[in-house]
Parts: sequence; structure tokens; C-alpha cells
Amino acid sequence: MSAPLSVTRPSAGRLAGGAGLLVLAVVLAALATAGTPALPLVSRALVVAGVTAVAACAAALVALRHGGNSPAYLVVGVVWGVGAVCAGLAGEARLGPFPLDHLALAAGEAGAVLVLLRLLVRARAGSDDPPLLVDALMLASALATALWDLSSRAGNAGPPGWAATTVLVLVVTSVLSCSAIALAVEQPRLRVPAVALVVHGCAVALCALVATELPVLAAPAALLALAAGTCGLVLLPRDGVVRHGGEAAERAARRLEVASLVPGPVLLVDIVALVVSPRADPVLFGLYLSVLVTFTVRHAATARSIDRTTARLRFQALHDSLTGLGNRTALERALTRPDRAQSLVLMELVGLDDVNDVLGVTVGDALIRAAAQEVTAVADGLGGSAYRTSGDEIAVLLPGDPAWCLRHAETLVAAVAAAPARVEGAGRFPLTATAGIAACPLEHDAGRGGGRGHGHGGGRDVLEPFVHADIALRDARHLGAGSTSVYSGTVAAEHARRSALRERLVHAVRDGDVDVHFQPVVSFTTGRVEKFEALARWEDPVLGRIPPVEFVAVAEESNLVVALGEHVLRTAVRCAYEAGVFSVGVALAVNVSVVQLQSPGFADIVRDVLEQHRIAPDLLTLELTESVFLDSDSPAERVVTELAALGCRIAIDDFGTGYSAFGYLGRLPVHVLKIDRSLTRSLTEDVNGQSVVTCVVDLATRLGLTVVVEGVETRAQADVCRFIGAPLGQGWLYSPAVPRALLGEQLSRTYPVPQRTASRHHPGD
Repeated sequence: MSAPLSVTRPSAGRLAGGAGLLVLAVVLAALATAGTPALPLVSRALVVAGVTAVAACAAALVALRHGGNSPAYLVVGVVWGVGAVCAGLAGEARLGPFPLDHLALAAGEAGAVLVLLRLLVRARAGSDDPPLLVDALMLASALATALWDLSSRAGNAGPPGWAATTVLVLVVTSVLSCSAIALAVEQPRLRVPAVALVVHGCAVALCALVATELPVLAAPAALLALAAGTCGLVLLPRDGVVRHGGEAAERAARRLEVASLVPGPVLLVDIVALVVSPRADPVLFGLYLSVLVTFTVRHAATARSIDRTTARLRFQALHDSLTGLGNRTALERALTRPDRAQSLVLMELVGLDDVNDVLGVTVGDALIRAAAQEVTAVADGLGGSAYRTSGDEIAVLLPGDPAWCLRHAETLVAAVAAAPARVEGAGRFPLTATAGIAACPLEHDAGRGGGRGHGHGGGRDVLEPFVHADIALRDARHLGAGSTSVYSGTVAAEHARRSALRERLVHAVRDGDVDVHFQPVVSFTTGRVEKFEALARWEDPVLGRIPPVEFVAVAEESNLVVALGEHVLRTAVRCAYEAGVFSVGVALAVNVSVVQLQSPGFADIVRDVLEQHRIAPDLLTLELTESVFLDSDSPAERVVTELAALGCRIAIDDFGTGYSAFGYLGRLPVHVLKIDRSLTRSLTEDVNGQSVVTCVVDLATRLGLTVVVEGVETRAQADVCRFIGAPLGQGWLYSPAVPRALLGEQLSRTYPVPQRTASRHHPGD
């Protein structure tokens, strides 16, 4: 509801309008006193009420603050005032057989009725519920019928013209009163103005009914109509009715359902009275007919509302709310009993997380919508249909076999890549997709493969193509963004192995079956072991020996990498401590993943391990990949800074691959640079490669970093490393990773160092 009424400075236009209304009030008063100096009591009351109403509207227009609906309310007041004055001046005058006073009273109420009906329509604008207007008319028809019957039985009767105008007044005032009731039911905060308007309507109806027989009662009824109408118009919201939503709308609907039951008992009582005391009254039967019509309209509106709600719920059940594409349920229906050969392409959007993190979820949602539109356009052109099956997955059902779909997969991926250009601000973020393709068997093939699941089509799981496409999608992820994989026996076998690895790895991490081996890091100048790198090794009793690159990838996919990394860290430090590695000043290096750094409490775990074995922090090196440092404000980088402040040494592993750059070395606490084995191989094979490694070593040395050359396998590579000034090397030339039992032997071992001076090696030397 709008703010309480308050005085405001009037504008010139409002001053002119107020003056005009005041002149109208004076003219009406002059007509009343000049034309008929001896008006009856009822007429005088009506004239006084009407003139007062017009004068009050003039004062309100000039002095009070207004809202959007205020002009309409002022018009209502003026119309009612003029109608009341006309009714008072009409006396016994008639328009043909119809009394003019009744016609004037009915016309005066027309403005209020129109305003209330307008508020009722707006109260449920855009809603699937039946309009309030229908309920108000249904209740009004029942009320008007009962009032006419009650009035007739009380002895109020007259010629046909009087009966017609009386019914008109009863109908108008009933619509007014019932509209106010319906508005109060929908908006409980409007109960007070609604009660005032109901009283106003009843007072006008009473004045019309008893003006001739009981003028003593009709006169105060006219003044009561003035007071109640003024109160109702003042308290109605001047800025309109706000439509309810959520629980408030549900409560309003329940209240209205209860209110809609009121007309039934009213009519039932009236029908009982008619049965007990029957009478022939054409007007009453006409009103009964109007009741039937309004009840029919109300139930038709309810049925239509139910149909709209059902259609909306059906659409919501089968469509994604963000993109408008079919959802997973719709896809399941499409896969049930297919009548043609088709294939399912399941695409995962790659790059969406960057947009959400930098530009926010709103832009990310807009990007998803744009991608969905691009994919839908391509799918429609290929005779297929698109579905959104999860947050970053879009499925496309295409006619044809997987081989045909594979030829068009590039077009679908290109459609996804074109989406950022359609979203403001997202153009600088690349978006692509990874896709998996699977065939959808026809209905007559359903019984051949047996089946699992919920049994559509001969026992076949209708979502089996979706499962196969998801397996192919996982295979495509290993190939990189923009890749596509087709489900096959080989892909299924690889997925089965990864699933078995995942299941066995859970038990291995829980039971501590993942072992740690140690590879020495040797000084090129002294041949002594300066450090050990801890490397995870796993030999499963069922699956046999699993390469680290395989089970670490599975651990990262299944969120086991945090638990695996903590196990390797604690085991490596404990074994090195027990072998006396730290007591002789030899350091230990442990690999740490980005996921570990981003997990809560990782720095506390490192601190706890150091305190448990009382190890100097600088004897523990944490090896990280360069991806940690791509975002200058990432949580992982803050944890690295915390670990360095603790005293641990930070190493960059596999330098020379991926995003290798020196930009972050100056801003971050990096102590060790490990040159990747791919650069090590180029030392004796490519003169340019040797130059690159030399530059890296020189620059790292100038920055105060220790360089470790990985993958040293030949004596020639070691000679070149010594010549270019690299201090430490690691590789099979010295030793592979050894189990914990051989740590003591490695500590006491000194590897041979050639006595001759090394020279630069060139390919072919």
C-alpha cells in the first residue's frame, strides 16, 4: 500500500482542477436550494452527501499527495457526488417507467465498480489462477438474488419500472460490495477499506429500497454511504495492488476457495424459502438464471486455469528452465521405442568455469543459453534435437549411425565455440566442447542385449545410449578439449578398467597399500646424493602393478587425490626419517597436486608432519606444477606462500612444458626449478635444445634458484649438464626409484664423476 496521505504543495494544474470541482460543488448546491426549496428529508440528505463528496474531492486534489491511482479515485468520488445530488433533485421524476433517483444512484456507483474491477484484474495479472473478477461476480449474483427476494418478501414492491431500477441498484451495489470482499480475500491488508466499501454499497442499496416507505432510515443511510465511501477511497492503495507470489499467493488462493463456497449456502437458504413459501416472481427467476450463468463461467474459468497450470507443469517437467531445451526426462522419452536409427552425442562444455569465476554466474548462464541456441540451430539442420542433461552437458539426438554423427561432431563443437561472441563480455573467454557418441539401438534390437534398468522396450534400459555416450565422453576428456570419442568395445574396456582401478584405489588408500619409492637427486660435481624424490608406487593383488600416471589420473578424476597425496607425504617423511635421511642433511621432495593445495588445511598437515618428526622445514621440498601459478590470486598460490613462510622449499616440476614462463618466478617464493626430461633429451640431440637449457640454467642461477635436471640417462647428458653449470641431476643414469629398504645404501653411495673437462656436445658427436 502506498504511504499515508500527507499535505503537499499543489501545482498550477491541480489548483485549477480543484477550483473547477469547487465551482461544480457550488453549482450543485445552488441548484438544490434554488430549484426546490422544500426537498424531502431523503433528498436533502442525498444532496448534502453529494455536494460534500464533490467538495472533498476538490480539497483532496489541491492539498494531498497523490499516487498513480489517485485521479481515478477522485473521479469516482465526483461521479458518486453528482449522482447523489441528481438522485436527491429527481424526487418522484421518472424516465419513462423508471425512477430517476434509482438510475442516478446506480450511475453514481458505476465509477467505484469499474475501479474495483480494475484492481481485481491486476491483482492476478499473469497468474494461472482463476481471475478474481469471476469470483466477485459469482458472489454478487447470489447476493443480489437473495437481497431482492428478501426485499420482496418484506413488502417492498412497485410497478415494473421501479422493480427494474431497484434490481439495477441491487446488482450494482452487490458487485461493488463483493468486489471489495474478493479484494480483501486476496489482499488481507485491504480489509479496512474493503469493509468501508461494503458498508457504502449496503447503505446505497438501503437508501434506494426504503427511500419512499422509510425516509427516516434512508436519510442517515445516504450520509453513511458518504462517510464509508470516503473512508474506502482514502484507504485504498493509491499506487495500485501488488500481485502476490510464492506462499502468499498460495494462501490467497486457499482463502478464495473458502470464500467461493459462500454463495452456495446463501442460494440454498433462498431456495428453501422459495420452496416453503413459493411465489411467482419473474425478476427472481431472472436473477436465478444470472446465478447459473456466473457459476458456469466460474467453473469454466477454473477448468481453464487447471488446464493452463497442467500445461505449464508438463512443460517444466520436460524442459530445462534456463535454456528451454528438453531435459533428461524428455531425452528418456525420446529414447523410448525409437522408430529410426539414431545416435546420441553428449557434449560437455569446457571453459565455462572460467567465465563463472571471473564474470559471475549470470554471464555464465547467458553463455549456456547462447551455446544451447547455437547447438539447437545445428541440430535442427541435421534433423535432430537438443537436450540439456546437466549444468554443463548438452545432448544431441541425431538420425544416423555414430560414424555419420562423428563427421558432424566438429560442426557441433564449432557451434559451442561461437557462443561467447553472442554474450557481452564473454568474447575473450574461449569455450569449446568435448563429445562422446553412442548408437541408439532400435526397438527390435532391444531383446538381443538382455538389459538392465527400468524396463522400457523388452527389458532394455532406455538410458543405455546415454550411459554409453557418457563413457565415450570420459574417454574424450583424456584426449583434450575439442576431442570426440565414439563408444566401442575398446572404450568400454578402458572404462571398465578405470572403474576397477577407482574401486581398488579407494581400498588401497584407506588401507595404506600404496607404497613410496625414492629416487636420488645427485650432484653433478661431487656425485653425492643431495636429495630424494618420493614417488608413489602401487601393486594391487588383483590388478597387478599399476603405473603411477594411470592411478594418479584415476585419483584426480574420483577426488581421491587429496587422501592419496596426504598418505604419500606422511609415508615418505616417516620412511626417510626412519632411514636417517634428515639426520645427515639430505632433503626430501614430495609431489603436491593443485587439488591438494586447494583443499582446506593442507598447510596444517605439512606443519603437523614436520612437528611430528622434528624435521627442519628446509629439508622438505614440495614439488608443484606450473598450473598452480596461472592465477595470481588463487587460493592455491596463497597456500604456497604460507608453506614457504613455514620454511619449506618450493620446486617447479617439469619446467619446459605447458605454460613455462619466468614471469611468476619473481613474485613467488620458488626455490628449485626442475627441467623436464623432454629438454634433457635435447641436450645431446639438438644444438638449439642445448642452448635453451643453457639459457634456463643461467637465468635460474641469476634468480637464485637451484636447478635439477630430470631424466638424465646417459653419461653424455651428465657431462653437458656439468659444463653448463647445472648443479643437480636425477635419472636412470644414477638410479631408478628404490624401495624404502634401500634408502640407507643410497645415502652412503657416491656416484662416479668424470675427471675430464666436458665440452659442448653437438648432434652427431
